[in-house]
This record gives sequence, structure tokens and C-alpha cells, in this order.
Amino acid sequence: MKLKKLLLTSLLSMALVNFSGASFAQENSEDKIDATETSLPSAPKPEDNWLKICAPLDSGEKACIMRQIVLQNGQFFGSFMLRNDPGQENKLLAVAAVPLGVLLPFNMVWQIDGGKPIRVPFVLCDKVSCTSQLVINENYINSLKKGSKLSLSTKTQQNKDLVVNINLAGFTSVYDNDTALTFDQFREQSTGASALEQQLQDRAEQIRQNQN
Repeated sequence: MKLKKLLLTSLLSMALVNFSGASFAQENSEDKIDATETSLPSAPKPEDNWLKICAPLDSGEKACIMRQIVLQNGQFFGSFMLRNDPGQENKLLAVAAVPLGVLLPFNMVWQIDGGKPIRVPFVLCDKVSCTSQLVINENYINSLKKGSKLSLSTKTQQNKDLVVNINLAGFTSVYDNDTALTFDQFREQSTGASALEQQLQDRAEQIRQNQN
């Protein structure tokens, strides 16, 4: 029970908010590093769109979270997270987030490709985003597997359209595969990514000061 609470609280919040790991976001960091210091990165795979974290349950099953974060100009622009927890009454829960400054009464519209749109109310806003959540079923999972993009649409407070496109490439492979990070691995990776990001920022600041 303690592990389950950990998964549904700490892991859920970290998976939604923490986006320092660029390898799990649609827009990667463009920080330039001297070619003598590192080798060229390999071409991204569709599976790289998704982060998957799992934890064992007392029943012997696993509870898993899949997440994709979208960045715009290096800043949080949206995210989609899927929780698959056999220990919960509502096994499958999807959570979508967009930046702050949205028109809450408009809600959020979820649409897979040209399929039927679903209007989902906002349930929470924090210092980073506003989120909506939907209890889903295996039919919706199959639609995600067959789709190419999930569009999350809403209105800004200036009544302008805001659309976040979640790339569904690689979803099927990651969802069906047992490969996943543990909670501890995710926490260590996030801490390391934050440290690297700070080092890059410090280096850029030092270069700027030298140029001045």
C-alpha cells in the first residue's frame, strides 16, 4: 500500500512537472557543445517520444506511467500522461496538461487524429500548468495505438486558440514493452539532467561575460 501511494503521488507529480530531461520531450535542447567533447548523438527513435516508469505492486503486477512532454522554445508547452495501475478501481487514467493562462470554462478538447473530440474539464492548476484528466478504457488505448497525434485544444484568456499536439509515434511499442525505468532510476536521471542543465547555463553565462 505504501508503494502504491508513492506511485500515485510522488511519481505522478514528478512525471507531470519535471521536464528537465530533454530526451523525453518533443523539443530537445539546442545548447551547443564543442564537438571534441562528445560524439554525435544517434538519430532519435519513435520510442524516444515516451518516458515509462513502473513500480511493483503487492499482487505481483506492475503499475506504470507513460509520459510525453512538449516544449516550445525550451519552455513547457504541454504534456500527456497515462497511468496503468491494476490495483486501482479505475485502472487506466489519462492526464493532459497545458500552460497557465487558459480559459478554464472552455475546458480542454482531446482529439485523436480526425476522430470524435472529447471535451474534458480542467481539474487542477499549479505553478506550471493546468490539467484535465479522463478515465479511459482499452478501446481508447487502441485508438492511441492506431493514431498519429493527440491534439489537446483550449482557449487562452485572450480567447485565442491553443493547441498542443502529442506525437503518438512509438506509443504502441513503449506501452506493450516491459522495458521501463524504476522510480529511483527516474529520480536519479532527473537530478542528473537538472545538474547538466545548470552546468550548461553557467557555461553560457561565463561565455557571455567574457564577450562583454
